[in-house]
Amino acid sequence: MEQNPNTKKSRRIHSLDLTRGIIIILSVYLSNIPYGGYENLRHGAWYNITILDYILPAFITVFGTGMAIAYHRGVSWPKLIKRTIRLIIYGLIFNMIVQWNFNLETLRYTGVLQLYAALGILAVLISLVAKTWKSLSLIAFLILILHGSYLLAASSSCEQSLPQPDCNPSGIIDSKVFSTDHIYHQGESGYDPEGILTIMASLANVLFGFAAGSILMKNREIGKNSWKALVLLGIVLIGGSHLVDIILPFNKKIWTPSFALLTAGTTISILGIVHLLIDQKNKTLNNPLVYFLNAFGRNSFLIYFGKFILFSLLIHIKFPGQDQTFSQVLLKWLEGITAYPQLAYAGFIFLVWTIIALILHKKNWYLKV
Repeated sequence: MEQNPNTKKSRRIHSLDLTRGIIIILSVYLSNIPYGGYENLRHGAWYNITILDYILPAFITVFGTGMAIAYHRGVSWPKLIKRTIRLIIYGLIFNMIVQWNFNLETLRYTGVLQLYAALGILAVLISLVAKTWKSLSLIAFLILILHGSYLLAASSSCEQSLPQPDCNPSGIIDSKVFSTDHIYHQGESGYDPEGILTIMASLANVLFGFAAGSILMKNREIGKNSWKALVLLGIVLIGGSHLVDIILPFNKKIWTPSFALLTAGTTISILGIVHLLIDQKNKTLNNPLVYFLNAFGRNSFLIYFGKFILFSLLIHIKFPGQDQTFSQVLLKWLEGITAYPQLAYAGFIFLVWTIIALILHKKNWYLKV
């Protein structure tokens, strides 16, 4: 945990923190709604997309934007390699806690933190060759063309000639590389949402985010507004996603090209709008709403992954003196005082994280990896 004061002289791009804040706030609330209803607020079916499906790809997209800003003047390879190793180790520990499985023989090797580790290295390597936002975007498009073509070719014998849960290359590739004992649900789902194919497809999200960050940095140096370019890029990606959807529909579980384009485009558009409202109009960070979003955005890593750990602890650890978990006790109590216990449960957890975020933000304490 490091102290990072926010001074008036800071040239920090605050719209990036605020965009992260929006993503994390949605994530904290939606991810904590207990099962048993509100299906539209959960992850979508195979070929479908809900608001919760936007969270991870949006976070990955702004991850790319943050890298473009952080590495604008060069990359420290020792730090990057150490960070990558830490992410992999933390990812394995994270998997143990979240899945409540401490058996090394069935430890899941893939996961979100491991995904970040791979994406960080790959994006930096590509950025050494692709120096402009246009070249970064072009490579992202090429990746999605190759990814989509492979998905369609490998699934030509599947139902509707489209990838299906029991007929898609993800289930085959990840099982062979990691073995079924060490992937998502031990391979029973037929795919791994953070497997090798997802790494390649989500790399496009990172590169589009990197392109957005390059636009921000280039325009800041020459004193030019960035929000129009960001919104335009976002609109182009969203438009392209609906064209690709006709061929290969939106699907988060195997990260289809249409899904990557839609989520990256939406995230970059929001970033552009927030950039206009905050950075380019020099809005004060002491505005209550801005301060609130900033509190979540500045500690996005801690809160995003911390909420999964807290959720796992609540659903697995039993309340003292009872044969029920903390989660069951809390939900039962809320059932007695409100007609919407599941939404109230999510609201209670959100309140806990709000208090944590505000306290840490007031003290200028931010978790860095």
